[in-house]
Amino acid sequence: MPTRILIVDDHPLFRDGLRTLLRDQKDLQLIAEADTAADAVRLARELQPDLVLMDLSLPDGDGLEALRQIATQQPQIRIIVLTMHDDPALLVAAAKAGAHGYILKGVRSADLLRAIRGVIANGAALSPEMLPDLLREYRRLAQTATPTPQLTAREREILALAATGAGNREIADRLALSLQTIKNALSIIYQKLGVKNRTEAVVMALERGWLEASPEQDHGT
Repeated sequence: MPTRILIVDDHPLFRDGLRTLLRDQKDLQLIAEADTAADAVRLARELQPDLVLMDLSLPDGDGLEALRQIATQQPQIRIIVLTMHDDPALLVAAAKAGAHGYILKGVRSADLLRAIRGVIANGAALSPEMLPDLLREYRRLAQTATPTPQLTAREREILALAATGAGNREIADRLALSLQTIKNALSIIYQKLGVKNRTEAVVMALERGWLEASPEQDHGT
């Protein structure tokens, strides 16, 4: 039986390329496509694919959370993140959420097919160019491992703005960052703090005195 695959990506041209690639593989079968986080979770539940190829930048919400839901609800499904983000911290967060592979979108077709087949064979897949940064990230995490989670200056800044009640769009505008960058940063913050949402993160930060500077002072408002 061919490996049944669900594609999750909001770029039609990229999905077209994946569809064409998979069409010529006798051992791989594309069964559905999704362009939102909600559809990804729904289709994974309804169709029970063998493997999900998914981007984390989705228009309706947090791709990491969708990944986590699929991995939790259907642990037998293999998940490969196929993304343009070469951030080792995001890779670690994706792995913790349940991803079996993390491949950059610039990968050659032959290497992507090799990664898919490797993951299906109970393996893992990682873009080779990310390995040095990933090793540095793990060393950094090992060196800073303490009972108090280590947040970067930017993550503290985002969390401080979240504590004022600012939404994701407002935080993105104030920091001159993309909305998806803020969503990804918040997901990483939740992973580091071991919480499920921004309310728990803000409460923990306030209780433990991690938010020392006021966002208004930082931004001159």
